[in-house]
Amino acid sequence: MKTDGRKISIQEKAFIRRISVKRVLDGERPCNVTASYGLSPKSIFRWLKKAREEGIDSLAPKPKPGRRRKLTIKEEQEVKRWIVDRDPRQYNFDFGLWTREIISDLIWDRIGIKLSVNSVGRLLRRQGLTPQKPLRRAYERDPKAINKWLKRDYTCIRKRAKQRKAEIFWLDEASIRSDDPLQRTWGLKGKTPIVQTSGQRQSINAISALSNKGGFWYMVYTGRFNATKFVECLKNFMRYRRKRVFIIMDGHPVHKAKAIKEYIKELKGRLEIYLLPPYAPDLNPDELVWYQMRNIGTSKKPL
Repeated sequence: MKTDGRKISIQEKAFIRRISVKRVLDGERPCNVTASYGLSPKSIFRWLKKAREEGIDSLAPKPKPGRRRKLTIKEEQEVKRWIVDRDPRQYNFDFGLWTREIISDLIWDRIGIKLSVNSVGRLLRRQGLTPQKPLRRAYERDPKAINKWLKRDYTCIRKRAKQRKAEIFWLDEASIRSDDPLQRTWGLKGKTPIVQTSGQRQSINAISALSNKGGFWYMVYTGRFNATKFVECLKNFMRYRRKRVFIIMDGHPVHKAKAIKEYIKELKGRLEIYLLPPYAPDLNPDELVWYQMRNIGTSKKPL
């Protein structure tokens, strides 16, 4: 029975060529070899000739040349530089997130070469870029002020804490809602899975503090977060503290209220409060507590 070459892989064809030539060179009759594989008798003589002239390795599969890239390696690297740590609005696009369509338009505007969205996707993968969910960051954020706080202010806080034998805590508050976005789950293609939750909008208000040494405190409270409520939380936090405490937190108006300053005076040096630079929540490690709750807690196990 004759072999259908269309159903044989490139590697299998190469194996048949080499083993057939080897069998003939070992003394087997060509007609018997071709018959055993269902091949044309002409094939074996063509392979034998090629093997004698160019060597047995010439019968190995040859890689097919791919489609020639429209951009040079240097141009692809330039595209990467346009994208990394920047967003489309810096190039006069209205959208703030990179899409393959926008990148294709940018390449056309700057290089004069039009790429399909699929070609752009392959280019991005070659340059080590992947689609990701970005983090939000306020444009009012001042990198110089943040760097100054880290190098000067925080260094002074740590030095003062050591001198006064105080423990540093990072404090933050948050509200966790029952309708917070859920993470992904598995389901049938084309049919969105349903997770049963309460139809009522429930929420939990909480405040927590995390120390540099791994200590953790939290408190759940009801009602609106205001100066009176914050003083109540601080009293709960300080109740069993033997050491002096330095609290670092953001500049929420409640944190700077008159009632807070008065309460600190009552403690006679047991508590000092320091504020983070504006729009820099990522400096506060206690933010990770709420990340854990929202992205690993309620997003996977709804309230």
